[in-house]
Amino acid sequence: MAVSARRRITALVITLAAVALVTLPWALFTSRADLSFGPHEAQYRVTADSRLTVDFGPLGKLLVPAEDVVPLGLGMHVDIGEIPVSGESSDDERPAADPEKVADPGGGTVDALGGDIASYASLFSAPQAQIDQVIEGLSQEILTRWALAVCIITGGLVGLALFLGPTRVETITRAFVGKELLGVGLVLVLVLTGLGTVVLNRPKPISADPAFEGTPLAGSQVTGRLGGIIDTAFGAVQDFAAENYAFYDDVLETLRAQWVDRPITGNWTDRGLVPSAGVGASAAGTGESAGQKGVTTFVYGSDIHCNIGMARVVGVVAGMSRADAYIDGGDISMTGTSAENYCLDVLDDELPEKLPRMIVKGNHDSMGTTQHAKARGWKVLEDSTAEMAGVRFFGAADPRRTVFGSGPQLETDLTADQYAQRLRDEACAADFDIMLIHDPAVGGPSLRSGCADYALSGHWHRRVGPENFGAGTRYVNSTTGGALANALTPGPLKMNAELSIIRVDNETKRPIDVQIITVTPDKKVQIDPWVRFPEPRPLVGQPPVDEPGR
Repeated sequence: MAVSARRRITALVITLAAVALVTLPWALFTSRADLSFGPHEAQYRVTADSRLTVDFGPLGKLLVPAEDVVPLGLGMHVDIGEIPVSGESSDDERPAADPEKVADPGGGTVDALGGDIASYASLFSAPQAQIDQVIEGLSQEILTRWALAVCIITGGLVGLALFLGPTRVETITRAFVGKELLGVGLVLVLVLTGLGTVVLNRPKPISADPAFEGTPLAGSQVTGRLGGIIDTAFGAVQDFAAENYAFYDDVLETLRAQWVDRPITGNWTDRGLVPSAGVGASAAGTGESAGQKGVTTFVYGSDIHCNIGMARVVGVVAGMSRADAYIDGGDISMTGTSAENYCLDVLDDELPEKLPRMIVKGNHDSMGTTQHAKARGWKVLEDSTAEMAGVRFFGAADPRRTVFGSGPQLETDLTADQYAQRLRDEACAADFDIMLIHDPAVGGPSLRSGCADYALSGHWHRRVGPENFGAGTRYVNSTTGGALANALTPGPLKMNAELSIIRVDNETKRPIDVQIITVTPDKKVQIDPWVRFPEPRPLVGQPPVDEPGR
């Protein structure tokens, strides 16, 4: 009986191994991942031709050697799809009296072709985020298919065994185990035959296009009608990427030089705090407690609008300031399409590896944007509270989504005003230290009612405060991406970009002060002195707030 059991176990193990070995190539070469390529939706699949094939349909194909990128002689085929619909900015980005309006990144009067070039340039300037996305998407699909195939086939064999009964199974098992080497040999023959067929059917070698000499695509070939326009198109993308990279290289060099002499004093003495030699707490991941310094340091950005050049600046500031966390006030993308998840990925890669991250959805983001952020390990405020570096934040997604071509659309069943009132009710019932909300107007009722002592926001693309507002204190960050009206946000700056460093008292959990870093279109960097957050005060005796006139 023991011998019979061992035979069954041996047969099962061999069966599982054989099924896994045979189904792996099937899972590898039939898996598909729906992701993005620059501004396009795209579908990726694994091939066995040692090349990256970017298929633009009737226009032709871009063939790129992949021996140094993809191992084992494998390649990648990318079927390029449509560019997701994008649309105009809403007119509500600022109060009506404000002469500046929110950027219209990619729509309205902005040249659509220029927007596509900027998106392609962003892809080539920081390709690692795209590579990581493709590897993750394809790996999940391959493993899912492989596991499913193994389970179905093995389950089918087990069901067949139950149908045949133990006597017949015993006979088959004895015969199989006695000839296991033959069985393994047959499996290997099948696998090698399949691989041999793949090798024999490998395509012709790539004929390198001289237009790519001296570029990252050296050795590549273009086929079809695409060959007639590739010189102009690729030249534009390459020039844009080179200009963008050089611009932010100069910005970072200036930033590092000025960082040494930045104002490091602040509003500490009356709070009994002792400033460190740097800005605040230690760098994330070093193990040193922020509480020993008496403060927690946050780097705060908003309205980046997919400016991956400024994402580099954010990452460097987060490292040099020894921040405890990064918080984002929303509008990290331009319209919130799945292709623009890349915008968040680049920022995520630029931030220090172990630095905690938090975001709230802006009107130019989508629910998909914040879902993607969750998948990358970000904390997302969705009518909820969350603790970050010892400070409890409360916030909610902007109820609108601004889509180019159709204007703002509600993603909830409430208008913006109704949403603001509901947020106030939730804030009154919640226990938190600081509110994080994209649009200052949406957080206004919570501040006026005294249910929020402090609120951080963005959306207006201009800085406001820190100042008393209602019964609380608000601070509105300007655009960290330098998003100017009717101009492309990606690329060298068209208007000033601002990033904030905020210090919070560890004992009271209240903001102490803020330091603003400004980057200008002529590559100058200004690091302002620390500005103190005023304490919230009762509504009695305060002048009336004329919000529309701000």
